[in-house]
Amino acid sequence: MATTRWQSRFNVSIAHTFAAPSLGLRATFLAIASANIELYTIDDPNVLDLALGRASAKLDHIALRFDGNTSELDLAGCTIRGPGRPDPIGAPFRIADSEHVWTEPPGIDVLLQLITPTDSTP
Repeated sequence: MATTRWQSRFNVSIAHTFAAPSLGLRATFLAIASANIELYTIDDPNVLDLALGRASAKLDHIALRFDGNTSELDLAGCTIRGPGRPDPIGAPFRIADSEHVWTEPPGIDVLLQLITPTDSTP
């Protein structure tokens, strides 16, 4: 439903879709110029309700892709989390051909998803 509204309102196409059943996540990526907008949902209704609160939808995070690897990023003072998790994790989270961390750096009031390719990424 949200995907159809975004496509219609902004006249954009679907770049690709993604499903991670083990994480209970599904996503659609909309092609907007040189960027993608990810619309995702959480399959577990209780977890989804917790994430959304009273909202029907919300901006969850901004994703940034870096060439290099996560160890090169200055994450001092940042809590590193996994997708949809409030608790810290000890290392980046692997999804497909990239490592991912979610963090709220001090002084930045938005959750950031930092994506770095792994050695197997072309």
